[in-house]
Amino acid sequence: MNLYEITREALELASLLETEELTPELEAMLVINQEQLQAKAGNYAKVIANIQSDADSIDQEIKRLKAMKESKDRAITRLKEALRQAMLVSAIDKIESPLFKLSLRRSEAVEVDVVEALPSEFVNVKNVVTADKVAIKEAIKRGENVFGARIIENFNLQIK
Repeated sequence: MNLYEITREALELASLLETEELTPELEAMLVINQEQLQAKAGNYAKVIANIQSDADSIDQEIKRLKAMKESKDRAITRLKEALRQAMLVSAIDKIESPLFKLSLRRSEAVEVDVVEALPSEFVNVKNVVTADKVAIKEAIKRGENVFGARIIENFNLQIK
């Protein structure tokens, strides 16, 4: 019997208990259902632990690959800068080879030393609006009505 069937059977038994007395047959069915659930839950926990282990290994591999990528990106930046400097010092604008065409192109960028010193017409202000969930929770627990918010109770599965 799978977990869904066990759950369905437990709900059916609970429904029967609401309308009928607890008979020895119903009590036996409840015990069997609980034993099946405990066995199934143990197996589920094993599968979850294995999958969690895989996910943790993947996270470690992602970190390793990100570090490797960052190292490669820094090497690319250093090599490009060395090549750019060499071309500038040598006053060479273009280099052509059978595989690549390299060239320097002129561009402009704005560099700002102190944003706070700029006149207001040259400053963008970004406002980020977020809910203060801690304050909302405290207010609701004090009995205040907070429109658009409520406390919900969750049951989170812990596997130790």
